[in-house]
Amino acid sequence: MRGRAVPIGALVLAACLSALYLLRIGDLGTQAITCWLVVAVFASAMTWFAFQAARPLPRGDPQRRFWLVFGGSGVVFSLGEAAQLAQTVAAPTSMVAMTGTGLARTVALGCGGLAIVIVLFTYPLPHRSPHDRLCYQLDLATVLTAAGAYGLYFTRDVLGAAAGPVVAMLAAFATGRLYLSGVSPFRWYVGVLGPVAAVAEGLARALGPELARESRPGPIFAMSVLSHALLMIAAWLQYRQPRAVEARARRRPYSLLPYGALAAVYALLVTTLAVNGLDLRAWVALLGALACGGIVVARQLTAFIDNTRLLAERDALTERLHAMAFTDSLTGLANRASFLDRLATAGAGPAVLLVDLDDFKPVNDRFGHAAGDAVLVETARRLRAAVRDTDLVARLGGDEFAVLLEGEPPGGYPAVADRIVRALTEPCQVTPQDWVVTPASVGLATGGRAEDLLNLADQAMYQAKTSGKGSYRIAG
Repeated sequence: MRGRAVPIGALVLAACLSALYLLRIGDLGTQAITCWLVVAVFASAMTWFAFQAARPLPRGDPQRRFWLVFGGSGVVFSLGEAAQLAQTVAAPTSMVAMTGTGLARTVALGCGGLAIVIVLFTYPLPHRSPHDRLCYQLDLATVLTAAGAYGLYFTRDVLGAAAGPVVAMLAAFATGRLYLSGVSPFRWYVGVLGPVAAVAEGLARALGPELARESRPGPIFAMSVLSHALLMIAAWLQYRQPRAVEARARRRPYSLLPYGALAAVYALLVTTLAVNGLDLRAWVALLGALACGGIVVARQLTAFIDNTRLLAERDALTERLHAMAFTDSLTGLANRASFLDRLATAGAGPAVLLVDLDDFKPVNDRFGHAAGDAVLVETARRLRAAVRDTDLVARLGGDEFAVLLEGEPPGGYPAVADRIVRALTEPCQVTPQDWVVTPASVGLATGGRAEDLLNLADQAMYQAKTSGKGSYRIAG
């Protein structure tokens, strides 16, 4: 509990002061002085915690650079708040005191905020594929459009209409690019508190003049105290756990931030329509919602296209794996598993021819394995040429081949066996100068059960081999 005293104390103090300001307890001068005094204290504490968070990080670490810049911005903030406090003490009920728009404070907030935005802009991002980069850019565009709509919505004058959306979009870009890219110099809860604090300060400055003219500066004081309390807590949290989770691929292929931004713009539109009807601000919210919705639709179409591509790649991979599982890689013929699978589902009256090369080993021994492979490839080609396209030719392993005939061919089964024997008796070229002859012994089995045909053909093949090379036998 002691370790949480700082954030709990800051929140309790900010809540109590906000209640006093909103309930208008005490005179305006006292409220203004207490507000800017507490804000100055919070800014100074934030500065100290930011520098402490940077200390344990190694030199050259981009996280260390960020927190050093954050601490330096805190120094600028603190000076600006001190100047604001001095102006408030001198004139507690002035417009500057009520709104926090003193020149020194305004310049300090602008310079410090710009330094933070720049370091966020320059924080290194991980490498990503073209598709991931497009999705990232579309998600970021959604966030920027929503931020621009909010910035334009809350502006009160022509100058604000020009600067408000730009500032909001710059801040959103600086933080959104890190969140969407999966890298950050701070932990996620620190990244949440910072934008919330920036929004609170922005609202205070946007609504300040109008509230001050109505002698209701309480919300300004409350939002200013709250924003600086959150910034101090963010720095304290990082100080307690200085090492952020480093860059790595995003754990999921999508981010909820763009959808949150879209929902926020629609919430703004619905609220405006319910309170003020279709006024100018409602049109701003409507255009922002339509723009965000269009970008999100484009993002979804990109995802659909990528899913289609992935499905096509999956199907192609499935086909390749199937081919690897059921095809002989050297000859391109079916392998043993494919042959047995086809044999098991063969219709009535199949026939099996088992083909074994008689003089294959001497070719390997004399000319090498490349020559042996050439013989096997040529054997596969000749076997395909000797049978019909509907017949299955397979390499069972080594120099052993098999042919599955479904339905008797013209001339009968023995004619096919004789054609194979004669085709494999022809010389085969294995080198530019050398030719070899590798006759084959063929066993033919017909008319039995499919599961018995291969064994019967094997027995017939051995009968052919023992009776002489380059012949066939029919299983009896």
